[in-house]
Amino acid sequence: MWTENEHEKNKDHARKTTITPKAVYVNGIQLDQVEEYVYLGQRFTLIEKNQGNEIRRRIKTGWRAFGRHVTIMKGTLSTCLKIKDFNQCIIPAMTYGAETWTLTTKMEKKLSAAQCNIERNMFNIIYEDRKTNKWVRDQTKVMDIMEIIKNRKWTWAGHISRRTDNRWSAALTVWTPMGGKRNRGREGKRWRDELQQYWGNVNWYMRARNRDLWRQHAKAFVLQWTDHG
Repeated sequence: MWTENEHEKNKDHARKTTITPKAVYVNGIQLDQVEEYVYLGQRFTLIEKNQGNEIRRRIKTGWRAFGRHVTIMKGTLSTCLKIKDFNQCIIPAMTYGAETWTLTTKMEKKLSAAQCNIERNMFNIIYEDRKTNKWVRDQTKVMDIMEIIKNRKWTWAGHISRRTDNRWSAALTVWTPMGGKRNRGREGKRWRDELQQYWGNVNWYMRARNRDLWRQHAKAFVLQWTDHG
């Protein structure tokens, strides 16, 4: 057993031996070292295992887009114009970069709930009105955010599988580390897992190279991962 003094000495030693990243200079200017960074509209970080914060950030972006168009959304314009504005301005703000996301069930529910809340605001529907989400969607007739995300992921998967220029995006999609050991507990979800789950024991990457076959299965994949499936 360590005494209190020995324990403090070990803590001090650990702090002293912590590896400090080397400073990086560009044109004589030292770059700031940060834990996260927004590049081309998407948040990047190496300290988190999932994209929960990025999903929350995109939801906030969607609400900001709604605020910029609130005079249209909550005004007296026709429903068809509100729907067009929603599909062209709010949905893209919430789904930017969505084809690269690895979504858990919890994240998917957050995105769907956020969309439904925005739809209710469009038509001034409050929960005391006792209207279901399905009823709200039947009135708004806007594009479903999860259908858009899954369809974009399916399209992107087909695109990168047919690349022949050895880009890192294609290589990392099917890369599996050799000799690596997984951590204890449930294995983290990978981007390609739901694609592989759809095809079962068949290699999805090889199927995706067949453009016509991939297109034929697009709708079935999307319906499998939405409430309509």
